Amino acid sequence: MELFEEIYGSYFQAIRKILLDAGTKPLTRKDMEADILSVSSAESALSILPKLLDGAWSPLLHREADGCFSCALGLDQTEKTEDFLKLPLTKLQKSWLKALLLDPRFRLFFSEEALEELEKALEDVPALYDPADFHYFDRYGDGDPYEDPIYQNIFRTILKAMTERRPLFVAYESRKGNPLTLEVLPCRFQYSPKDDKFRLLCVSLSHCRPKQFHVMNVARMLACHISKNPVPRDFDWDISRFQRQAGEPVRIRIRNERNALERCMLRFANYEKQTVYEPESDTWLCSIYYDPADETELLIDLLSFGPVIRILGPEKFLNEVRRRVKRQHELFYSCVE
Repeated sequence: MELFEEIYGSYFQAIRKILLDAGTKPLTRKDMEADILSVSSAESALSILPKLLDGAWSPLLHREADGCFSCALGLDQTEKTEDFLKLPLTKLQKSWLKALLLDPRFRLFFSEEALEELEKALEDVPALYDPADFHYFDRYGDGDPYEDPIYQNIFRTILKAMTERRPLFVAYESRKGNPLTLEVLPCRFQYSPKDDKFRLLCVSLSHCRPKQFHVMNVARMLACHISKNPVPRDFDWDISRFQRQAGEPVRIRIRNERNALERCMLRFANYEKQTVYEPESDTWLCSIYYDPADETELLIDLLSFGPVIRILGPEKFLNEVRRRVKRQHELFYSCVE
């Protein structure tokens, strides 16, 4: 078994829910799709259902005469099934968690008390790897100051406001160095691997009404505290309608090889997507919606997948892809000569 076998990820949670429900009553395919969507994404259903119904995971379910599916674990009571599906951590997984504790970005999402508890629980476990062993050749060197106590306090305050869905007062330094003070509704964190920076996606308030969408670099925040003002009634925390989007999504075709679908879904998890499977060609068509400010980063990420994906459009984006590939070709042969 691989270390990252989705045991505690969305795949396991989706299958666990299906088996729990199938232990109480037979499920249709539509029921199972609903279970997957309740804990994961539509893209996960494209991978899970074929394996669960006709693939390597099919022994987990028993196909009834009417075409429905029941749990094949041989456990009648739901409580027994829940106990059966609780898996302990292996030594390898504990070693991986210990390595995560060494990552300053991971530590931002936990209080000092929680970190102390984790460190105590894993004090005798060797780390699987040391983050210092990795060299990132495609990342800028001026990432966020993750170990700065002021940065940590600001990040955790934002996280608390986001979790409790409360407004936030932010003192912020603009790109031109001008100080700004805004009351915002913090909706989502965004992390840029290329820049090694966290950004806050939020909506500013004016007279207790949503006004404008903002993307703020957390490192530029001077201070913040949770506001006592109420959240505007009927505010939609799904901020996609506030975000700028390019006129057309980038359309790509993903080949069914080298785990291309899973890798694409992971790499582009922070983008809104629509993915459809085409059985005739055994490929997936994926439309990626993006902010024009992220176009260069998206283009670079797409090129990194090589031949397992094909970029179909739009034409303006394709022209930029051709220009970059041609430039890389010229640079390569100039070095060879």
